[in-house]
Amino acid sequence: MKKYHLATYGCQMNEYDSAMIAQELDMCGCVETSNQEDADFIIVNTCSVREKAEETAIANISKLKYLNKKNPDVKVVVCGCMAKNRGPELLKRLPNVSYIVGPDQYKKIPELLLGDAKSPLHQTHHKMFIDEDLSENYLGEYAKLQNDFTTFVAIQRGCNKRCSYCIVPYLRGPEKYRDMEDVLAEVRKAADKGITEVTLLGQTVNAYKTEGGNFADLLTKVSEIGGIRRIRFTSPHPRHYTNELIDVLLNNPKVCHYAHIPIQSGSDAMLKKMRRQHNMEQYLSIIEQLRSKDPFYGISTDVICGFVGETEEDFEATLKAFEQCQFDSAFMFIYSPRKGTESYKEAETLTEAEKNERHTRLVELQNAITLKRNQMMLGRTEELLVEKNSVRDETELRGRTDNFKKVVFKPEVGQIVKPGDYVKVKLDDIRGWTIRGKLIIDNG
Repeated sequence: MKKYHLATYGCQMNEYDSAMIAQELDMCGCVETSNQEDADFIIVNTCSVREKAEETAIANISKLKYLNKKNPDVKVVVCGCMAKNRGPELLKRLPNVSYIVGPDQYKKIPELLLGDAKSPLHQTHHKMFIDEDLSENYLGEYAKLQNDFTTFVAIQRGCNKRCSYCIVPYLRGPEKYRDMEDVLAEVRKAADKGITEVTLLGQTVNAYKTEGGNFADLLTKVSEIGGIRRIRFTSPHPRHYTNELIDVLLNNPKVCHYAHIPIQSGSDAMLKKMRRQHNMEQYLSIIEQLRSKDPFYGISTDVICGFVGETEEDFEATLKAFEQCQFDSAFMFIYSPRKGTESYKEAETLTEAEKNERHTRLVELQNAITLKRNQMMLGRTEELLVEKNSVRDETELRGRTDNFKKVVFKPEVGQIVKPGDYVKVKLDDIRGWTIRGKLIIDNG
């Protein structure tokens, strides 16, 4: 019985793809191990969004050489976006790697690792499989459940947006929408195994459309599946928020009141230069509609500080946008040119010190807004999905509210609560960035 170890870098889509690969290997009789020294196969699923992520993965793969010395039969597979982006280079830099497999070729992994040496695939003597396959949408391929109560389900692959700073469309190809019935079948299968929360995945998830309907239709149909109590999704694009979708988001009780909506800049000039396909008027309209019915609607975002050509006026527009949007949290990145993208060709206009200074100012502003948004939650009674024990104190538990706030609470003696439970908690304190609460027992 062969053992495999999976190491995953990057986004939720990579996590989902790793779980899908794991399911395929399990079906072939393999067993997953958390100890890479016990593994016959080591699969490294990589990210290419930033160069630092690639270099970290390369360094960690290189360290695996000692395993090949201990056991020459160990096979190392590099897959994911970096495999597609830097395949030939990886084979030269990492002689301990057996195979390089791109995002459209994952079905080949079981045969590469387990197939007979005389199989057609092995007879090619190829080590690199990174060709784009526009027909490959992994229909009928479901991910291995990594959790007893929550899971990811991919509904879309690739991206059509071609933002000037982003390399993802070049690596994952154009948008491919998964058949709605196939999505629903995977959700039903997960629900039958006790999953109560599902997160739908796509690079521009709300652009989803098939003969079966659009994203609003899909959310409605997922909500009708027995056992599903919460539906989340990531990441939506501002361009694809329709009135129909917003109506579902606000009025379907199973769709959580939280969204991660990348803004990238508050300046229309920068948004146009980034080729983001939305402007600030459109973006602010989305925020206003979501918060008009629910002021506590959770919204997080991505933003780039110091994009090529960004002026002080442009950056001030971003600060103003953050004040207007009142994000609950934000991933704030300092711009760095990414080889292979459109903006890489342009000369930088800011020094590293100037970009860092702007980043610092934005972080300070967002920290104050996050604290304010958290303080607004105090005094409310919220339903949590309990996720795990607290890292600092195992007698405490951590859960998430519908609007994605992390809350820590400590059950009293005799109160039995476990991960996967839904409980009511009265929010009464904030320590650092963490909201705390008191468990409420429903005696009814």
